[in-house]
Amino acid sequence: MPHPMRFLFILLASTLFTHLAVAQAAQKPPLRVSRLSDRVFVHTTYGMYQGEPVPSNGLIVRTDDGVVLLDTGWDTEGNTDNTRQLLRWVADSLRLPVRLCIVTHSHDDKVGGIVELQKAGIRVVSTPLTAQKTVKQGYPSPDGILPADTTFTIGNVPIRTYFPGEGHTVDNIVVWLPSERILHGGCFVKSVAAFGMGYVGESNLTAWSGSIRNVKKRFGNARIVVPGHEEWTGPQALDHTLRLLEKYNANRH
Repeated sequence: MPHPMRFLFILLASTLFTHLAVAQAAQKPPLRVSRLSDRVFVHTTYGMYQGEPVPSNGLIVRTDDGVVLLDTGWDTEGNTDNTRQLLRWVADSLRLPVRLCIVTHSHDDKVGGIVELQKAGIRVVSTPLTAQKTVKQGYPSPDGILPADTTFTIGNVPIRTYFPGEGHTVDNIVVWLPSERILHGGCFVKSVAAFGMGYVGESNLTAWSGSIRNVKKRFGNARIVVPGHEEWTGPQALDHTLRLLEKYNANRH
């Protein structure tokens, strides 16, 4: 029979860890879905960054042949709850199969739910470089089939994926929905609500501004620009990203 004090210690420790786990889970809000049009929705999931919950945006595109996801939920290899919630929402609300997921770069907030998608038989595609970097992070590989600039159609909805040049990462792409005039900028584009550049540990801060200008030339008529984090607006998000970069680079020197 365990010593009473030892038993009490184990009981208290177990209770403490349980409360900590519950508190941590409570800090992360659940999936949020926002409608942009009849066909397009923003899926917002949350991850922890520097001890605080941070929203991460992707898109849900409803086509006549099923759903296309732009980016997974913000997950890790060991916890895919956000992407599981996302798939449940699509099944319950749209009642359509998910045909494809396009990931815009290899960080956890965009590719972390790949295991959940592949387990459900959903194809995940990326550029070859993103596929390589995803594997290096310990995730299964997406199909690295996307060239630098390509347009394809699924269920009468044209989708263009475009590599504008290095920026947030060396592999970041944006996704353009021409029939909706919606640009999914991913983490390459900063929200107008952003006060700083966020994580730049893998960024090309020299090339990023030129890459943003490449996007402005091609998609400057966007009706909506969805950044990787925080609120979405119109093309002013591109100009705001340029201003943040100018300020950040000026302070580096």
